[in-house]
Amino acid sequence: TPPCGSWQALRTAGRVMSSPGAIDTAVAYCQKNQWPLLSQALTYCWSNEFLDVFRQYFRDHASDFRGMKVGMGSSEHSLEQHAVFQEYLQLYEDRLSEYIESQLGGSSKEFYEELADAKDVQARDPESCDAGTALFIECLVASADYDSFYKVGRALVEAGGIRAGCWAGS
Repeated sequence: TPPCGSWQALRTAGRVMSSPGAIDTAVAYCQKNQWPLLSQALTYCWSNEFLDVFRQYFRDHASDFRGMKVGMGSSEHSLEQHAVFQEYLQLYEDRLSEYIESQLGGSSKEFYEELADAKDVQARDPESCDAGTALFIECLVASADYDSFYKVGRALVEAGGIRAGCWAGS
């Protein structure tokens, strides 16, 4: 499971990335590797401007996960839950693409090429990869995974919903 595939992992990721200098170090690493879109997307995706959209989305849809057991094999998932995931995925893609295109002047294709290159570098030499950049990549990939989405939604229900300032350590 990717590290951002659970409620606790998201909180941990948020604490790691909110530590002094973590984002700056990751941005510098991306810039050194000539991944300008990835470096700016990293900063944006860890910002409250971006995260608040998804905090609210999970708040609005928490009831869709009530009564479900933790673990993918524990309960059958409804078509409504799958539709909520598809809507979330579209929102995520739209927000990220809009930022990349309107604010950075890049394209989604260029961003995903940089992301693929960063993943290749990380796979070839994990020790050389900045920890914050690696965490961002893993969280980005987990954000498009239904199992991770489900685990976060389910954990939020168990935690009593999303309270202000508790998702991603902010």
